[in-house]
Amino acid sequence: MNIVQGLLGAISPLPDGDLSDRLNYAYTTTVLVISSAFITGWSFVGTPIQCWFPAYYKGWWIEYALDYCYVQNTYFLGFTEVKPNNYWDIAEHIIPIPKNVTERDEKQIGYYQWVPFILALQALMFFFPVVLWRSIYNSSGMKVKAICETCSLKANMDPTDRSKNMNVIAKFLTYEYEISDHVGAKLRRFLKGNYLTTAYILVKAVFALNAVVQFFMVKYMLGTSSIFWGLEVANDLVAGREWQETGNFPRVTMCDFAVRVLGNLHRHTVQCVLMINMFNEKIFVFLWFWLAAVAVCSLISFIYWTTTSFVKTKSTHMVSNYLEKIDPTTAQSPRRKALVRRFIDEKLRNDGVFLLRLVASNGGDMVACDLVSQLWNDFVAESARRSDIERPLLKGPVEEEDDF
Repeated sequence: MNIVQGLLGAISPLPDGDLSDRLNYAYTTTVLVISSAFITGWSFVGTPIQCWFPAYYKGWWIEYALDYCYVQNTYFLGFTEVKPNNYWDIAEHIIPIPKNVTERDEKQIGYYQWVPFILALQALMFFFPVVLWRSIYNSSGMKVKAICETCSLKANMDPTDRSKNMNVIAKFLTYEYEISDHVGAKLRRFLKGNYLTTAYILVKAVFALNAVVQFFMVKYMLGTSSIFWGLEVANDLVAGREWQETGNFPRVTMCDFAVRVLGNLHRHTVQCVLMINMFNEKIFVFLWFWLAAVAVCSLISFIYWTTTSFVKTKSTHMVSNYLEKIDPTTAQSPRRKALVRRFIDEKLRNDGVFLLRLVASNGGDMVACDLVSQLWNDFVAESARRSDIERPLLKGPVEEEDDF
């Protein structure tokens, strides 16, 4: 239990991504860890399998057979070909046990032993992209986590605190780091202000690809033929078609094992109850719908961030909207519009706009607007010191002759 609590504490959501990211690495991983822990506990504490044995099975025979049947794959065999109308004609529809060993092997189910490990592997796969993302931005020198936490709505409820925070973040964002000799710095120079943006889009692609791959991973493990098996199983349950008819997560299976007695090999067949499949059915049907929702959200998020990050008009429109809220005159003067373009191209660049969009998704438009205001004022003041403009003012009316 302490291990599970430690894992859940390590995957707590942080404001260094959007809701889709947190849905993947935090919420989905939590669901998978809890499911894996539950199945693991039931497998070792409860009785995942029980078998019906003849009367001459005694003591260690039973223990051996139970362990063997749980470790080795069992196979499902329906009781009747069709659901009988009454018990008087049930003998006419009984399905006999195949005499051919190959036919029995074709009906084997071998996933129930591996469910805890599969769920744990899925949890790791969902958590890996955020580890990759945090490693990338930490190596870049841009503390995305610290910026987003400082710009969170909770930390900026008080106007005075918000003003101080925006001032600190604005200085941090505009700070020019010295280029070192390590690979990350060379890559950042090559990408020219697109390092964080490109890395985040690639991580988004990994999130989306991982969510899609999970469907095929579970499908292969369960041995189903359709990618929509979850929907089909749910429809069977709603229609009242139980596992006896469909074979979905069967509770009763057959187990074959051999025992050497006085040099002779005796084959035994026993009927077993897989109680663990009662829980596997509910868990995997729920996970199918959950993974479907996560995959759709991840794909939409990937398309959204790719479009907004690399389509220049989207970035210009976002920053211009914030500036118009601060000072409507920015949309009226051609020279002021040119200054806005310089502000986006030279000062913010793609990475700066990306961080503004990330701040807005975590802290809200009010915080993002204040941050843009601080960055803009600093930029205009710096331009004035370089004699680029005569009287740079963000607030207040603008004189006609200044053309601002």
